[in-house]
Amino acid sequence: MEDTQKQHRPTNTYIYEYNDIIYKLNTEQDQITAHIRLKSLLKKMPSHDSNLNILKTKRKILVHLGCLNEAYIVTEKILSKTDSSQLQEMQCIFLSKMKKDAHEIKACYERTANSYLNEINLIPKAALRYQYALWGHYAAMFHAGHIEYKDKLQEVIDYHNIEDHKKTYQQMYKNVMDPQVFQKRLDEIPYTPDCH
Repeated sequence: MEDTQKQHRPTNTYIYEYNDIIYKLNTEQDQITAHIRLKSLLKKMPSHDSNLNILKTKRKILVHLGCLNEAYIVTEKILSKTDSSQLQEMQCIFLSKMKKDAHEIKACYERTANSYLNEINLIPKAALRYQYALWGHYAAMFHAGHIEYKDKLQEVIDYHNIEDHKKTYQQMYKNVMDPQVFQKRLDEIPYTPDCH
């Protein structure tokens, strides 16, 4: 009977428990206790669930624990159900953090660029989101090794005449161009190669 109840446990219970752990980590709980609770929550979650919310929560837990290989696999399941250029881009960052083959990382960024391109085709040019998607496409192509996209990124900056927008894109440009900024971002991501 108890197994049946666990099997039909509402999705939002997992999300609630995850949010509670993270909230307490930010306010009162130490990192070790949080990791123990996250691992315990992960064990409670169904292993072969196709529910998008459960998969997203599982991914967050795995990333927090530094289980990037597993997070990568779960993210692929999420991407098979929904398009997300940002998630696709995170896959490339995971591959970089895990020091995967350069060709695999390049291919990942090219998939990301295509994902942004699909997004661009659905957004009106006048929408602010269009510029962000265009930026994402150009940045992904640049990361894939197509250095000619450096000029295209600069064109997006030059397009903006509102000072706040221009400054935002200038900072984004620095984030793309400066390898130290990218390395700092990688260093901030926890990674445990042997995650069990």
